[in-house]
Amino acid sequence: MNQKIKRRYEELARAAGLSVDAENGALYGNRGGYDVILYPANTSYPFALTASVSAFRPNVPLSPDEAREFCKAYKPVANLAQNKSVIVMTLKQIPNQQKLIDGVNEALNALTAFLASRGFQNCCQSCGRPGTADAYYAGGAYLHLCPDCFTLLQQNMTMNQAQEKQKKENVLSGAVGALLGSLIGVLCIVILSRLNIVAAISGIVMAVCTLKGYELLGGKLSTKGVCISVVLMLVMTFFGDCLDWAIIIASEFKVDLGLAFQSIFWLLEEGGIDPSVYWGNLALLYVFLLIGMIPTVIASVRGRKSAATLYRLSEEPSQL
Repeated sequence: MNQKIKRRYEELARAAGLSVDAENGALYGNRGGYDVILYPANTSYPFALTASVSAFRPNVPLSPDEAREFCKAYKPVANLAQNKSVIVMTLKQIPNQQKLIDGVNEALNALTAFLASRGFQNCCQSCGRPGTADAYYAGGAYLHLCPDCFTLLQQNMTMNQAQEKQKKENVLSGAVGALLGSLIGVLCIVILSRLNIVAAISGIVMAVCTLKGYELLGGKLSTKGVCISVVLMLVMTFFGDCLDWAIIIASEFKVDLGLAFQSIFWLLEEGGIDPSVYWGNLALLYVFLLIGMIPTVIASVRGRKSAATLYRLSEEPSQL
């Protein structure tokens, strides 16, 4: 986590009377009799926070009218919803630190008072048992669990990780899958070019489809699989650009696509294609590939790591 953001979270936690999870930056504790976890739902927007509260009202879930009235009454709140026994409050992004502190305190005070006035009970979000529940990080999600549900979750995650480790990786099949997935990225490059668009979406499509293709046919996505996929992304982006030029040449000179493909570099040498336009367009494609590829690859690696991570927020993280 960015150290500047970490310091801001620590200051926010002190002001809100909460503790900080040093690993992922979540704030947690008890406010007004309810167990609260406050975290950024998207790391790209670290000051657009989400608060989850383990609470339920027997047989009467939160109504849309109640949620709408609450959001209207409190300016920092963007949305309020119930997901089974978890009340989720999304706050608006507030970059100014003091305004963020004031907004969080106002929203948390309002939420806990609102829940208490309407008969919601603090509980474990898994079994619904009333009472205090500890805050956990499990497989990329924050949870409010009682000891029994935590033990059950730990057993299930351990079993899932054991099954995952037993999976065999077929590198050759994975490479074929990555190649097939990258063809979707090539198609995206060509279609967007026909629409006179060069956009980062082509890089995202290339990255997601290549990685997913490797995982589907390879059995699992290892570090080796990620490396093979990245190489294929780079090669197939070049191929996609050449295919795009070949389509233009075939259309312009009324020749078949194969001959048009072979003539690209001859036309570059002879001045039939402006080198600055060709290389500039290719460079732009690679820039957008990196914009889409790097976050996607990082998210994939982190996702595999977090899937095996389970810990109580007051303890050190551990890998299962």
